[in-house]
Amino acid sequence: MNNKDKKIVLDFDTEYAYTKYCYCTFNLKGEFILYSEFYFNNTFGKHKIIWIYSTQTKNNKWECKKFYRIPEDYELISISKYDNVYLVSNDYIYEWNINTEKSVKIS
Repeated sequence: MNNKDKKIVLDFDTEYAYTKYCYCTFNLKGEFILYSEFYFNNTFGKHKIIWIYSTQTKNNKWECKKFYRIPEDYELISISKYDNVYLVSNDYIYEWNINTEKSVKIS
């Protein structure tokens, strides 16, 4: 990508939520993958979300294509360029594929 001098805005409204951006990467399709935790008006608790953004800009905004909520008792380890999400819960590591939505316990 040749956007080093260009400001890119994510199509994400944080007006009513406190957002903590924790992890980001790009997959092989050039999509931007963002993991964040956000609190909505301090009433609904913490939500852990993986956001998938198209890097094809529209008015210098990357649009969210889809998102996934991570269950409360799971923590993110990493996300691979092959769309595999690695999570830990109760001393077990899980691999979850975003495209197939299938998961496997790997240890």
